[in-house]
Amino acid sequence: MSEKDLPPSDSSERPSQSDATQADRQTPASGGAAGAAAQGHGSSAQENSQAGGQDASSNQPNPVISKAPVITQKKNKNISWIWLVPLIAAIIGLSLLVRDYMQQGPVATVTFKTAEGLEIDKTQVRYKDVVVGTVTDITLTDDHNSVLVKVSFKQNADFLMREGARFWVVKPRLAASGVSGLGTLVSGAYIGVDIDDSHQSEAEYRNEFIGLEKPPELISGRPGKRFTITAPSLNSLDLGSPVLYRRLEVGQVINYTLSKDGKGVEVQIFIDAPYDRFVTKDSRFWNASGVDLSLNAGGLNLKTQSLVSVLAGGISFGQLPLVDEKAQPEPAPDGTRFVLNPTEDKALARPDGLAFPIRMKFDKSVRGLQTGSAIDFKGILLGEVKNISMEFDIATKKTTVIVDGVIYENRLGAAIPEGQRRDKNGQALHDVALKEFVSSGIQAQLRFANIFTGQLYVALDYFPEMAKKPPVPDVNTQPVEIATVPGSFDELQQQLNVIVEKLKNLPIDSIGHSLDETLQSISKLARTLDTTMVPALTTTVQKAGRSLDGVNKTMGSVRGVVADESPVMLQLNSMIKELSRAAKSIRSLGDYLQAEPSSLIRGRSQDNIPFKESQ
Repeated sequence: MSEKDLPPSDSSERPSQSDATQADRQTPASGGAAGAAAQGHGSSAQENSQAGGQDASSNQPNPVISKAPVITQKKNKNISWIWLVPLIAAIIGLSLLVRDYMQQGPVATVTFKTAEGLEIDKTQVRYKDVVVGTVTDITLTDDHNSVLVKVSFKQNADFLMREGARFWVVKPRLAASGVSGLGTLVSGAYIGVDIDDSHQSEAEYRNEFIGLEKPPELISGRPGKRFTITAPSLNSLDLGSPVLYRRLEVGQVINYTLSKDGKGVEVQIFIDAPYDRFVTKDSRFWNASGVDLSLNAGGLNLKTQSLVSVLAGGISFGQLPLVDEKAQPEPAPDGTRFVLNPTEDKALARPDGLAFPIRMKFDKSVRGLQTGSAIDFKGILLGEVKNISMEFDIATKKTTVIVDGVIYENRLGAAIPEGQRRDKNGQALHDVALKEFVSSGIQAQLRFANIFTGQLYVALDYFPEMAKKPPVPDVNTQPVEIATVPGSFDELQQQLNVIVEKLKNLPIDSIGHSLDETLQSISKLARTLDTTMVPALTTTVQKAGRSLDGVNKTMGSVRGVVADESPVMLQLNSMIKELSRAAKSIRSLGDYLQAEPSSLIRGRSQDNIPFKESQ
């Protein structure tokens, strides 16, 4: 029996366990093919075993026939958790974008000279110290002369996008009015913004602004009033200079500009409430800057205000005394215009009224007289000098100094009684009274206001001692010419000239010769006294010295006699005691005789107490 006729063994018919394990580890594709091959191999092996079994069925029993397992791969249908991370990140990013979009407010562009202290996405924009936006971009302008700062505001800050909004950079600043912005040394610079709330609804919407180089002196919402002060020059005033009332700071200078005609300046001031009610229509303002030092006929005057106004300048104001003290002055409305006076005295002087021009001509020098010098009448200030000029007469070849001045109607009231300054109806006569006063025979004279400085003033007065009567001025001409008389200085010069002439006529040579002879005689007399009188005086002094020595010796003897323990003093004391006892006995005898005068004839009575001498 050959080998091929033998039935196949179990090892050749069934796959080994290692083959099955390798089939399980294959990929799904290879596993499917291997499974199909195993299935085909198993079916062929089954057929062979059935055939062999039929051949050997007569000799052996049928073995247990086993099938090869079918291997399949199960698909994984669960999603991995790692995909949740990008999904969550996308949701968060989308929510942030939505939130930023919902909170995004208006965007504005502010132009500054420089971007000093500003940083993108760091510099904040604050309104009343509350953050309302952030700087998002900084670029140069097309002409490269300025910078454009792009600001992104919050959604609730759209009220700032109006005409009149002001932007400025807040940083440390040192000015005459003080130090500001020190907080930015730690937090860094930021952009401040302010807008007038009262006109916010009327202002137009805009998103482009011009930034301020300096912080505004006045922030909106501050209670008080604004006023305008006109002055010929700014002097030492500056932004932030104080405004004083009775030396108390009640406001400050917030702005100043040149007037439209260029002949002065307009200073904007702000008075805080409740002090703004003290500014009335009759208020007077004056310059309180620095030190007011003046020298006039009254002497040297020195006036100062607060230390701040001395250093940084300032303005003061006050009111004229009211005629009726019970009357309440009306407060001035916002925006009222006032005039700035140079000094307090001029500011608080009463209104002068009508100015009446006069002219005076002087032949002598007017050195010391200047514009603004006083014109007075018997010590009452009536006006002032306005102009000094010179007039040359070609025909007479004579030079005259012309002094033009004015006298004021209200000041003339002190010189003219009230009844003479008003007509029958009680109306003021104005220039009629002035003309009557000028034509009453007054004349002008130059006098010294201060002899040390040489300042002069014009004195109007009557001079009845003058031989020549003054001409009557023509009051219908403008200005009215007033006659003049030589001044006190001219009289002094004339007197000095007379003295000089007399000195010239003195015989100086003969007087000098006489003085020389007198001096020689005095010299001879001095020599005579030195040779004769001095020795005699020496002898007299020596004798007087010896006499004084004798007097000293006599005084020593007297001291020895009158000493307490000397015999003379002891005897004198004993004698005084005896005299005292004798006086007592005599007094007792006198008392007895007064009581018994008959005892001188009859003798002493037995009944009487015997007389006993008192010890």
